[in-house]
Amino acid sequence: MFSEQLKQDLKNPWLRGILSVVGVTLIVNFGFIAYAYMFPPNLVANDYYERGKEYFHDEKNRQKAEPTAWRLQLLMPNTMHVNQAQTIRLYAMDHQGKPVQKGNVTLKAYRPNDASRDFTITLQFSDAGTFSAPITFPLPGHWDVIARIDSDQQHFDIAERIFVDK
Repeated sequence: MFSEQLKQDLKNPWLRGILSVVGVTLIVNFGFIAYAYMFPPNLVANDYYERGKEYFHDEKNRQKAEPTAWRLQLLMPNTMHVNQAQTIRLYAMDHQGKPVQKGNVTLKAYRPNDASRDFTITLQFSDAGTFSAPITFPLPGHWDVIARIDSDQQHFDIAERIFVDK
């Protein structure tokens, strides 16, 4: 009796439609979940949680470091183009406002959606407080650029998000 009622109910187009919508929704959701596990989104830093926790919750260390902090300015062309070498500059002043005369400067370019395209270049001292190097971006789109200067056992960072045109 129960199986005959079930067979008769399954012939109803409304029930078939509702079951179809639920089935398609479940299949699509499982597909998205499987895709997320197979191709996880890349992050700029592997230890993003620790860095964020340190940055937002360690106010005392930031305030203590403020009097000795350097002022950095990343000078980039207004428009960046793919596969076109353009000069990028970092201007650095020490805590007294004097241009920095020496240091090791590295610039890391992160592709937020594809970690395999990340690269690092070294900027060379070119003038009082200025470090520069040509840079070529292999793909268009958004890039996160982090410049780090190491000098006199201190290090300072500056970060910027840029867009590279085709």
